[in-house]
Amino acid sequence: MDILDNQTIRKPDGSIVDCEEYLRNIKIFILFFSASWVANTKNLIVLLKDLYSENLKRKVGMEIIYVSADTSKEGYDSDLMAQGPWSAIPFKSSICDILRYRYDVSYMPMIIVVKRDGSIITRKGKEELENLGINVLVTWTEFVQK
Repeated sequence: MDILDNQTIRKPDGSIVDCEEYLRNIKIFILFFSASWVANTKNLIVLLKDLYSENLKRKVGMEIIYVSADTSKEGYDSDLMAQGPWSAIPFKSSICDILRYRYDVSYMPMIIVVKRDGSIITRKGKEELENLGINVLVTWTEFVQK
């Protein structure tokens, strides 16, 4: 995704690495927009964890990227610890604002699924995940194969 070129990303182990290198084999980006102050994300986190595990089993080439709207490092860190084993845009990175603007994020939590080129697969990722569970992998990967 061109917007992540020359940027860094926080890996699940907490290390900060180059986005291009870390995400070079990813075909589907699941942008998870949230913050520590967003209520009622517990069920969504469980669904995302199941999706992430299934992705690893099937080797789909998908990555969940947490995009935080937190303004405090403590909030960011505590929310990230409560999240799942996926990557995140580093705290206070200007890319968070750019991604929210580019994909017109108007509420949280919001999940936007995009292809490698940044084009949108769905803006209703949260709803689709809640309705279909891990079967969204089939739906979302159809768009990549076209």
